[in-house]
Amino acid sequence: MALTLRIGLMSPWNSPCGVAVHAWLIGRSWIKAGHELFVFAPTKEAPGDMVLLDAPDEPFVIRCWEMHRHGDRLEDDAPLGLQLEPGPLMKAQLDVLFVEKPCSTPLSKLVGMVKALGKRGCRVAAIMHEGVVPRSKHFYQIEWDFASLFDERFYALYGQLIRAKKVAIVPYPFHPIREGDVEGAREALGLPHDAEIVLAFGTRAEFLWPIMPYLASIARRRPLKLLILAKHGKGLKHALALKNRYNFVLVRREAPHYEALYDYLHACNVVLLHRPHRHDYIPLSSTVHLCLGALRPILCPDNNFFEPYDGAVLKYSGPGDLVRKLELALDGGPEVSHVLQRARELIAANSADKVAERLLRLALS
Repeated sequence: MALTLRIGLMSPWNSPCGVAVHAWLIGRSWIKAGHELFVFAPTKEAPGDMVLLDAPDEPFVIRCWEMHRHGDRLEDDAPLGLQLEPGPLMKAQLDVLFVEKPCSTPLSKLVGMVKALGKRGCRVAAIMHEGVVPRSKHFYQIEWDFASLFDERFYALYGQLIRAKKVAIVPYPFHPIREGDVEGAREALGLPHDAEIVLAFGTRAEFLWPIMPYLASIARRRPLKLLILAKHGKGLKHALALKNRYNFVLVRREAPHYEALYDYLHACNVVLLHRPHRHDYIPLSSTVHLCLGALRPILCPDNNFFEPYDGAVLKYSGPGDLVRKLELALDGGPEVSHVLQRARELIAANSADKVAERLLRLALS
């Protein structure tokens, strides 16, 4: 698309969450394509505190609204008094505004702004992350120019309910392939060269407890180290408790930006994503989309979080299978090579550049 556009992106930003990862992947692609990007990010988050990465906001980021993480389960956000400053969005003279996970925004205030932006010729599109049928009455008051859903599971759940001129499935994008050297990355990060490093993330550290005895059984036989990146709140608390209990656990008190994260990904042998099945909403793993481009085997349970990645990740069905698959991943071999080749194919099919271009084309057509 040769025309230079002024694109607005209303989304969490520089945050360790799937919505922010999606926004960063497509936003970076739009900038690379020569468009002008305006990111309208939250100043606060409820419930709890907003967690940010170890990186300053870029000059194009304007923080001007308050977010409710579980807004898709609220019928009316108005009584919460979430703030939304209209000035930045209205003054930016946008050609198109994409709203990521719209039910997390102050929809009661956004309704009028969408109408005002439409009168100015700005297209407004919803990128749906909601894994449940949205309850917000304000969401259904908006007629979007375009709405996207990640896969058929989301469409079957509520695709027909969205008020939009166009609704389409547009996959969640993948970080591009960025290969790196294990030894060089470990040298730069000060990590042991003689260890087999399994990387995990503190935001999900609480879920690791049930599988730790099985990881410990491997650590008694091999030079295994479980490296957990954790900096904030409950995640750090659990990571440090795991370190105190198990001597093969390393904790780095960091929340690296997505680019810096790739140094850790290159330094590890395996990425471990252990999350339980969810029965209350449709999930996907933004961490897979962010990390797969490092071409390190990703080990994960066989549940609905990882349903879309068949063949590109190593799935285990229980504790015994976890031990077997982890040792398989550490040893390498034809099965691991096949998984990484499938990862390359999946990234190529749904690259950030391709997804960003498709979203823009659908929103403007």
